[in-house]
Amino acid sequence: MPSSSVLETVRDDSLFGLEESVRAIQRHDALEQSGQAYVVAATCHRRLALCALLVDARPDRFSAHLCHSAHARLHFLQLVAGGHGAEPRFLCATQEFPFIDALVAGQPDLAVGIARQAARRHDPDFEYEDDFLLHHFLHQFLLTERGSGSADLPALLERWEAVLEGGSDTYLDACRALLHRRAHAFDEALQATVDARLLRFQKLPRDSGPNDEQRKTEGAVFMMGLALLRLAELRGMDTRREYPTLPSLARVPAGRPAPLPSAWMSLGLMD
Repeated sequence: MPSSSVLETVRDDSLFGLEESVRAIQRHDALEQSGQAYVVAATCHRRLALCALLVDARPDRFSAHLCHSAHARLHFLQLVAGGHGAEPRFLCATQEFPFIDALVAGQPDLAVGIARQAARRHDPDFEYEDDFLLHHFLHQFLLTERGSGSADLPALLERWEAVLEGGSDTYLDACRALLHRRAHAFDEALQATVDARLLRFQKLPRDSGPNDEQRKTEGAVFMMGLALLRLAELRGMDTRREYPTLPSLARVPAGRPAPLPSAWMSLGLMD
């Protein structure tokens, strides 16, 4: 199936999923009570963002949908902080992909809001500790960079290294380079991560279903990589303007006005 057909299907499915999740939230049904409806809404907005970039070459819509994803997540986390129930699997630090979306959209303050509410403990029932440490480090790194946190970042990296038990992780290398503001080491680690990720997507079984959709959305645009570039930018580090799967079109300038926090539920404003 041509890429454009796959992406049009992704867009249609995402619009439908978003509509269903918003209705669930408005009804306060079981999906809303568990938190799943908010996760689905954020996921759909991320996928719509990718379609806006890959189909329409519209970085403005790309950024807007990423902000919608982040606002949906922040709204949910604020509800939970106020006593709203939620299934634990929806509260893991590794579920904070909207934090990444906020960074990519050039909204570090929005990302800070999510980081402040994010889980600070590893949940072994739903996530691997090294995955948790990647997300937790990025949350604490941004909070520290913006003057809102005081975590022992070197200790987090040491724990991450211990968890790997002698193994390697290019994400760890990139985060260590970020912390020490080593631009060349960061560039090498990011390129190695991109290369490994490209290989992983190439090995996905060829089909016309979820694997193909994943390859043509998340496989085409490396969102975590874009977030890492944003953090390097905040650190004043020089980076290449473009890497494979990190197109310059996706590097949204920081500081643009974000959509209204409630706009993520306004279906009439969607693509």
